[in-house]
Amino acid sequence: MVFLCSAFFFVTYLLTQADARTGSRIIGGNNAYAGQFPHAAAITVQTSNSRIFCGGTLINNEWVLTAGQCVDGATLFTIQLGSNNLNTDDPNRVTVASSEYFLHPDYNPSTLENDIGLIKLRLPVEYTSYLNKVHFLGDHYVVPSTTAVAVGWGQTSDDDPEFSNDLKWVTVAALSNEECRLTYGNQITDSTLCVEGNYNEGSCYGDTGSGLFQSVGPGYMMHSGVASFISGNGCESTDPSGYVRTAAYRAWIKNITGV
Repeated sequence: MVFLCSAFFFVTYLLTQADARTGSRIIGGNNAYAGQFPHAAAITVQTSNSRIFCGGTLINNEWVLTAGQCVDGATLFTIQLGSNNLNTDDPNRVTVASSEYFLHPDYNPSTLENDIGLIKLRLPVEYTSYLNKVHFLGDHYVVPSTTAVAVGWGQTSDDDPEFSNDLKWVTVAALSNEECRLTYGNQITDSTLCVEGNYNEGSCYGDTGSGLFQSVGPGYMMHSGVASFISGNGCESTDPSGYVRTAAYRAWIKNITGV
């Protein structure tokens, strides 16, 4: 059994490193095609003493939803939108900067409770076929065994420290919190959503802050979770990945953004 405090310490430790390889991964995923996830945001975060990488989701033309650990202590965000590639030239890419963020007031960096944050862009972005907001924010809790799609640019294996140049996605299934507690103990709260894929599929370092999505009709997606933590046993273990439930923070998000 891996206790949640071990997983949290593992992630938090990585976040403090100068070359930090943040967060959760997409293991066993597929490359996204252009425009498949037009709301996906690649975020480079500068703090006073480190630089980290996170994912995020565009929820309207001036707000990005991400993890609390991705905004805590930040001084500058450089955000790439509209492109599935981190480094390859792409005429659809829009790069913006911001220093304004909102961290959930009850965020706990030791336990990652209330691990959710918002970044406000300096200017609204213009929507295109490749850059657009997510259609809906989840307003109900995900039922166990429901399938969802996890996305991100994180590591694709424990042995390769490089992030993926290509945005990847993988289908996962939601677990009940009772089942997730068998791995992580009682630190799994009502606002936590655990998911697992086939074999070891799931999120890895560099995916923290990225969205978890559910299809709500042809071409429509609902944001259901924010990538928060992985097991201290590593990305390729069969332990579940942990997300923050979007529905648990709808009132907080709307109060700040109006969305």
